[in-house]
Amino acid sequence: MAVNKSFVVKNGIEVATDLIYGTSDLKKVGIGSTIPGDTLDVRGGIAVTDISATGYINVAGVATFSNTVIISGITTLASSGGITTTGGDLYVGGDLYVSDDVVYDEVTGRNLNITGVGTIATVDIYAGDIEVSNVDTT
Repeated sequence: MAVNKSFVVKNGIEVATDLIYGTSDLKKVGIGSTIPGDTLDVRGGIAVTDISATGYINVAGVATFSNTVIISGITTLASSGGITTTGGDLYVGGDLYVSDDVVYDEVTGRNLNITGVGTIATVDIYAGDIEVSNVDTT
């Protein structure tokens, strides 16, 4: 049987020690490891630059980030109506725009500016001053 490929590996491959390792038994590839724990297991940093004609990374399914993730540019999370969760603090360095409802369990802050119609059922003031202007009651 002829194979129309210029490079074929049948049983596994190892390039240098812990550089690239692949095994046909486990059907896993390790980069920086000879014991891959997943289909593609990368040990070390990853740099990605314009990986496709559109220049984006597509992660489908569940993605877990257990350390720092730095994203530059525009990022869309769950644009198709999925769920995005964070188990810890979420820091936004600029403005946060929300196009649908925001549900609060507890809010702590310095300034609250409500424009348009706002309904507040209870206000507790523990310290400091409160300033209210332009209030109309019908």
